[in-house]
Amino acid sequence: MNLPDSHFAPDWTRRAVTFILAISALRLGLMIISPLNLHGDEAQYWAWAQDLDWGYFTKPPMIAWVIAATTSVFGDSEWAVRLSSPLLHPLTAYVIFRTARMIYDARTGFWAAIIYLLMPAVWLSSGIVSTDVPLLLCWAVALNGWLHMRRSPHWGYGLQMGAAIGFGLLSKYAMLFFLPALAAAMMWDKDTRSALMSRRGLLVLVTTAIIITPNTLWNIQNDFATVNHTAANANWGGVPFHPLEFLEFISSQFAVFGPVSFILLLAALWAALKGRLTPPSVMIAAFVLSPLLIISFEALVSRANANWAVTAYVTGSILSAHYLMRAWDIWQQKFIIGTSVVTAACLGIILLVIIPGAADHAGLSNSLKRMRGWPETRALITAQYKDGHDGHIFSHIMTDNRRVFFGLNYYGLNDIAPLTMWRYKATPQNQAELKHALEDGADGPVLIIAYFDTYEPELREDFARLEPLTPIALELGGGKRRQYKVWAGYHYTRTQTR
Repeated sequence: MNLPDSHFAPDWTRRAVTFILAISALRLGLMIISPLNLHGDEAQYWAWAQDLDWGYFTKPPMIAWVIAATTSVFGDSEWAVRLSSPLLHPLTAYVIFRTARMIYDARTGFWAAIIYLLMPAVWLSSGIVSTDVPLLLCWAVALNGWLHMRRSPHWGYGLQMGAAIGFGLLSKYAMLFFLPALAAAMMWDKDTRSALMSRRGLLVLVTTAIIITPNTLWNIQNDFATVNHTAANANWGGVPFHPLEFLEFISSQFAVFGPVSFILLLAALWAALKGRLTPPSVMIAAFVLSPLLIISFEALVSRANANWAVTAYVTGSILSAHYLMRAWDIWQQKFIIGTSVVTAACLGIILLVIIPGAADHAGLSNSLKRMRGWPETRALITAQYKDGHDGHIFSHIMTDNRRVFFGLNYYGLNDIAPLTMWRYKATPQNQAELKHALEDGADGPVLIIAYFDTYEPELREDFARLEPLTPIALELGGGKRRQYKVWAGYHYTRTQTR
């Protein structure tokens, strides 16, 4: 009996799901056995999850919500705080697969999921908790909703797209990079214009507005704290152009997406813009270029972190996979070898982190120092607190760095005594200063844990009496040390002028 060719065709959906589940299970297991403490930013997000709100000083609220969801079920251990990352990344990969399958074919979807999941940035972020992870999922869902909307008049796709954009904005304001690409698609594509200029487009707008309204109201009530912080991060001013910052950002993208994958993406972008790829590739390219061009400009006029354009690589995985399928004979060997080398390197680094002492021998101590030794640091500070000063019991413990504050808070120092934050300027500069600043009337003594070694004159302005105590020094491995200056401070008056 002659069977049709389709009988022998690979089941790309089954392969994609199997690959996604296998990689995600591996990452979940590695994260659970990781010995790393929470980084200060992770500890900050955990603290937000203990006080759920519609916004925070530096970020919208989604990161706190997802941490609250995982820790409410699994407790507050480090792996439970980080659990959302290895759970959400596979969802993003599956949405990418479904989207690429819809607009191209299932084989393209399979390779798009692989490209995304094996990105160095995804390897890294699968082991920590960060705002990028829910953002990437929302970007993928919004992209899927848009591509469905331009094909079908179904109201559900408008609701999907509006909700994804809204929740993306609650994850990180970088979701706004989606909008210039969408505007470009409206100019180029009649189907997009028809979809978005209809009542379905109004549904997208209304749904997004409803979702982001509580965060907008929170910003209004809190002097636009998150918006102002985001604007301050842009740091425009001073020297008009920073070509070295621009070059550093561009070179960092090879590490974010993978060296071979980034070159493949550049080739795919060129082919799409030249009209050599299947529609709607040129519009897909807009959703890659929007974050990359905006953040490249930001790097040129100020500075930019490597991950600030990471949303480009959700769509970039799809476009790269499509180009890879069309140029398989040319790119197959380069891509498979390059991706295999990157994957092996990422796995190797993770194993070095997990194996005791291996990271120090490999020269990774500096990269890991902020995620080590927090329980031991708490113990040293607790011992100094219990000693008191000149027969007096310390009324508060205060630090001058937000990451130190949240790290000590997560590891339980606040259970020993009220943990507070020194406000260097008259107005708060972070969430710790906003919610946990040391208040006037703390006659003391206050146990001061100073991360910075240059603020002694300002501390002496704020405290009537400042007595030096034994500094804290903790070996973190690989020759790295955590060192704090320590003082006993009496009669605090918060600055009103700096």
